[in-house]
Amino acid sequence: MRNSTLLRSSAARSGRRSRLVSVPVTGAAALALVLTGCGADEEEGVDATDVVEEDEGLVEEDTEMMEEDTEAMESDAAGDTAAAAVPGSFVVGDVAVPQLLTEADPQAALAELPDDPAVATEVPVLAVPTDEGFWIGTEAARIWVQLTAPGESPMNVNPGDRVSFTGEIVPNADGFVEGLSLPADQAAALTDLGYHVDVPAGEITIA
Repeated sequence: MRNSTLLRSSAARSGRRSRLVSVPVTGAAALALVLTGCGADEEEGVDATDVVEEDEGLVEEDTEMMEEDTEAMESDAAGDTAAAAVPGSFVVGDVAVPQLLTEADPQAALAELPDDPAVATEVPVLAVPTDEGFWIGTEAARIWVQLTAPGESPMNVNPGDRVSFTGEIVPNADGFVEGLSLPADQAAALTDLGYHVDVPAGEITIA
């Protein structure tokens, strides 16, 4: 009987020891799982922050590029306006008309002009042979300006004046040159050129 009791006591103690040993093992595993989960959360949090920061950086870059493009467009527009406003300039779009008038075939050159208004800024008046029109430019590069207002022009334009206007370069219609009653040499020059500038008389200013 005493031996039996001792055996049972030993077995009981042994079983109790086994249960006690299993507790810290299970706790360690749980702790490891918790720490692993926390680490994963931290890593995920860092990745999300990096993505947000990268997106913000891209937005800032796009904004800067848009601002640069806008500034460039404004600068180009300002440059075009400034070029057109230079005293002595006569342009259609971004094409300088006086340069075309000095080419070997000015009529063909004028035919290639863009469909834009002709803008003159303080260009010199070369000659005024009639009441309803005059030559601008120089002897080597001149073009006829025809005033389109009916009747006599209220403007008193004289050689040497500098005029500014916005008009349209158009081909000479049939009978146009003959109707001006120009001196023979001027009539021949205008016929050879094949084009003139139509300008409403009221839109001409004299510097």
